Parts: sequence; C-alpha cells; structure tokens
Amino acid sequence: MRHLLACTAIAPVLAALTVADAAAETTISTSTTAAVKTSTVASGAADDITVSSAGSITLTSGTAVTIDSDNSASNAGTITINDADDVTGILVKAGTTGDIDMSGTISLTEDYTGEDEDDDDDVDGPFAEGSGKNGIWVESGAAHVGNIDMSGAISIEGNESAGIRLDGPLTGNLSTSGSIAVVGDNSYGIVANAITGDVTIQGSVSAKGQDSVGVALLGDVDGAVKIQGTIVSTGYRTTSRPTDTDDLDEDDLLQGGSAVVIAGNVSGGVIFDVAPTTDDDDDDVDDDGLTDSDEGTATVITYGSAAAVQVGSADADTVIGSVATSSAGYGLIVNGAIAGYGIYDGVDANALVIGGLGGNVSIANGIQVDGSVVAISYDSNATALRLGSGASTGTIEVSGGVAASGAALEGHRRAPS
Repeated sequence: MRHLLACTAIAPVLAALTVADAAAETTISTSTTAAVKTSTVASGAADDITVSSAGSITLTSGTAVTIDSDNSASNAGTITINDADDVTGILVKAGTTGDIDMSGTISLTEDYTGEDEDDDDDVDGPFAEGSGKNGIWVESGAAHVGNIDMSGAISIEGNESAGIRLDGPLTGNLSTSGSIAVVGDNSYGIVANAITGDVTIQGSVSAKGQDSVGVALLGDVDGAVKIQGTIVSTGYRTTSRPTDTDDLDEDDLLQGGSAVVIAGNVSGGVIFDVAPTTDDDDDDVDDDGLTDSDEGTATVITYGSAAAVQVGSADADTVIGSVATSSAGYGLIVNGAIAGYGIYDGVDANALVIGGLGGNVSIANGIQVDGSVVAISYDSNATALRLGSGASTGTIEVSGGVAASGAALEGHRRAPS
C-alpha cells in the first residue's frame, strides 16, 4: 500500500510514499492542495489512486484527479474546488483503462447567491454565475475501458456543467446510487454518449436551470437502461404554485429540459422500476443482478413544458430492444412514476413522449405501464403519453394509471387506459 501524505500549510509534496508492492495503490489519507495524476502519482511512476475517507483534495482551479494511464481511481473522501470556472473533480483521458469508484463527495460550487433586486420579495438573477464544471468527465476520443460507480454525492453550481459527463465512449457499466445536484443553465445531472454496458440510475439526480436536463443518454447503450431513483428537472426558481403570480419575473418562469432523455439505441430495453419485495433467502428476487435491499423506486418529474421522459432524436433513428425480465418482451416498462407538471398558467405539461422530433423510434413489442404516467397543467394542454410522428411499437398495456389534467384552453389529451 502506498500512502500519500500532504499538508495544506506547506507546499504540497509527493515524497512521503511507502511502497508495499508493484500492484498496490497510492492513497491520499490527509488534506492536500495538490492535484494528482495516475501517470505520475507514485514518485513519477503510474499507480492507482485512492482518496480515503480521511483524505481530501482542495484546489482553487484545474482538475483534482486525472486518470491519464491504465489505472483506477477511487474517492471516498472529499474533492473541493470553489468559485472557479472550467474545473473538474475526476478527469478521464481518452483511451485509458481503469474503474472509477466515487463513494465520497465532489463539490464544485461558488459563493454567488441571488438577491431580491427589485424588492418584490422574490429572488432575482441567474441560478449560477460560473461555468464549465464537471464532477466526473470522460473526454472525447477513444473509449475509456472500465466501470463508473457513483455512490457518493456530487454538487455542482455552474452553467454549461455536469455532474457526470461522458463525452467519449465508455466500455463498461455506468451506475449511480448516490446524489447528483446541478444548478445552472444548459447543464446536466448526467450526460453520456455510447456505453457498451448497462446504465443503472438509483439514488437522486436533479438539474435546475434553463434548458438543463437530469439524465441525457445521447449515444447507444449496448446493455439495458434501468432507472430506480428520483430524477427531477426544472427551470423554475420554485416548483410550488403560488397563490399570487403577479410578482413573478421572467427569471422565475424559465423552462428547463427533460428529466430523462434517451436519444440512442438501447439493446436491452428501458425500465423505470420499483424496489422488489425482499427475501431473506434470495437477495436478488427479480434476477436483475442488483441486491434487492439496495434498489429503489423510479420517480421521474419535470416541472415545466419539457417532457419528463423524451425518447428519440431529431437526426437519427432510435431502436429500443426488449427488457430481459419482461415475459412479453416489451421494450419500455414503467413500474414507477413519470410526471410532468406545468405549474404556471399557459405552460403545457408532458410526461412520456416518444418520437415526434424527426427521427423514427421503434420500441420492441410494446410499452407496459404498471405504475403511473401523469401530466397536470393549468390553463393549457396536458399530455400523459404521446407517440409522436415516427414512433412505432406493439401493445400498449396499462394496468397502472395514465392520466392527464389541464384547464385546457385548447383541450387536453390522454392516452387510452
């Protein structure tokens, strides 16, 4: 075991290393202000990096941990970069190999706080001032080989930012069971391109800001997409409808993006699942490869006019394969809850929207709703389930609830139930 000891009171050094064997790792177990790279962390040599629960990396700019060799990185401690633009917690260079295990915290925040500039008892100004912040970032280029497991907490305050950003392909699984919170315009909780393994989203993901998206899967997923967490997106400053809306400003009514966007092919289907009933004699009752006691329930919500779940792309066709656990071979299953809330007058509400963007969408065998798909608007349209232009599937089986409610100046639409 290699140990990296550092102190913020002196210039950070990497000299205090003890080497046990060549297959060991370099551990950061105290507070440091030194950025580290896997290629040089072991006195100039490559090594795996672990930030222990007692360790921390605090920077004023740049990147805390860089994977630029075939090594893994683990953070059970704290990575902090405050009040700086274009910063990254864990950066993964293209073409590398190694797992990323994030069970600690990454905090890329800022000291900015909005104020009530016009004295109307309502906060004014942008949600964030900074930009270009990424908790975990896989750069574009050749694929990174390895699994990404995020069970800790990522907090981002910045525009054009992301909790997890996979610009390059990932040969491995992406799984989250912690919390990701991103505040800022044009940002993402999670955004990913091609993934050869499974995508499993548990825990919570929130994106708050104009055009900001909770989870965006923009490339093909060769495995399955399983969502069992709470994913929320909005551009609103508050998601509770006030009794008096006369004093609301334009920056109170900004429209966010969708909670979930699936714009690539998914070979193993898409399921918004619930936690299974546990069994003392079987820790995986539903045979999905996940420990039942760790599983949660999908709750996907968008406050605003964007669809809570949008399936399809404007410039490519999308094919969704069958969910492995579906006896009927359905490609999209909703056992949890999907909801779109317009909140304010004149704002449409949309829950589950498939197609209608330009590219065709084909969903294997059908769509099953055992949970709920709901859209509620005020003084506008509400659509719970829409198959738009270019969308095709087999059976639409509803044993749960599909409902839309709107004051409907132009009428409201509801899928058959």
